[in-house]
Amino acid sequence: MTFLRRAAAGAAATGILASGMLFATAQPASAATTCNWVLKVSEGAWIPGYYNSSTGATSRTCYLNRGDNNQGVRQLQTTLNECYGRNLVEDGDFGPATETALRYAQDRAGTTVDGSYGPNTRKAILHQSTGSGCKRVA
Repeated sequence: MTFLRRAAAGAAATGILASGMLFATAQPASAATTCNWVLKVSEGAWIPGYYNSSTGATSRTCYLNRGDNNQGVRQLQTTLNECYGRNLVEDGDFGPATETALRYAQDRAGTTVDGSYGPNTRKAILHQSTGSGCKRVA
């Protein structure tokens, strides 16, 4: 797998306590599996993926849900437009229109229709291909 684009860098929130001490809040554990990148995978398709900026590790096992806003969502929107004829604005914002379009693709693919993107949906739906057409990705 190789990565194409990196989501906007997201630093941990920082603040100053009343005592003047600086503190940082860690990201929740669930943030580690949010698709935040675009991967070109060996099957010849572009998919939402996860990129760990600390280690350089990538994974195709990640999740997208309503409220997410990043490059992984933008890739999902591109896929839904190209492979399922949806007319989404490719802005990286997983809002109600993206959720509706994803539900449509899930229904067409015969998988659970829940409006969330994860490994089961990744395997079931078609993805934007590096060539022509759309492909399924394991």
